[in-house]
Amino acid sequence: MRKPILIIFVALVCAACQPDGAFVISRTTVPSRGIEIPATFVHPKADVDAKVPLVVMAHGHGGTRDEAGAFAAVAQALAEQGIASIRVDFSGCGESTESFTENVLTNMLVDIRASRDYARSFPWVDAERVGILGYSMGARLAMLATSAEHYSAAVLWAPAAGDGIESMVDFLGGQEAYERLRLQAKKSGDVVFETRWGARQHLSLKWFTDMESSEPQTAIGGYEGALLVLYGSDDETVAPRFGKAVVASATRSSPLVEHIVEGGSHGLGFYDDNAEMATEVVSRTTRFLKDNL
Repeated sequence: MRKPILIIFVALVCAACQPDGAFVISRTTVPSRGIEIPATFVHPKADVDAKVPLVVMAHGHGGTRDEAGAFAAVAQALAEQGIASIRVDFSGCGESTESFTENVLTNMLVDIRASRDYARSFPWVDAERVGILGYSMGARLAMLATSAEHYSAAVLWAPAAGDGIESMVDFLGGQEAYERLRLQAKKSGDVVFETRWGARQHLSLKWFTDMESSEPQTAIGGYEGALLVLYGSDDETVAPRFGKAVVASATRSSPLVEHIVEGGSHGLGFYDDNAEMATEVVSRTTRFLKDNL
């Protein structure tokens, strides 16, 4: 879930600010589901005698692996702290060559696992110190991923994370609109949905059934690693109550940190051109991951 306003967060992601030779930014592809998935792998200079932790990133619904500079900024900040990261474009997003009809939870979870496996295949990546960062729908994916794979630390930005379809009903226009869209997808295989920002997305029937059967709140209840839940106090796309519910469900996580970005919308400063807020989000995220990986 995202606004289509792309900003350039110059202070954090411009090439001129990159320390010479400190880390490597590799735009590559990752094999997954029999195809190649566009990916960006950012890591400190390789050193087999000093293995580095890894963070896997999952972007939001209809977003891209850079998230208007947000994920690119975090990747650079992590690399400067000696932490590698990998992020991919999900089906129908960014540089993906697939249709958006393939943008379903089951496919995205496979792609997350594939990107993790790709990065862990390098001998200088510490396979035991792996974290995950998810934004919005990506946070939902991150919660589900923690129940299938070991993650030492997880960061959830504005998590669209109610069990079943609950956290998506308002996004689709309310219960009546949801039922109408689902019925059309059942009849035709997919339905065109126009977001409030004007993006047209082809949602397949499997998008609906995957969402309905998923239980991210239940998944996070079993997660025992470090957890940071970060969301804006004024988020109108994914209500703050969903972030609070994640915190309430994460009874086994340690440490468990809730960070509320005061005045923050769903864009968390990146999609609404607020560099100070964006810096807060990047700094808090980077510090948490460094401390817990």
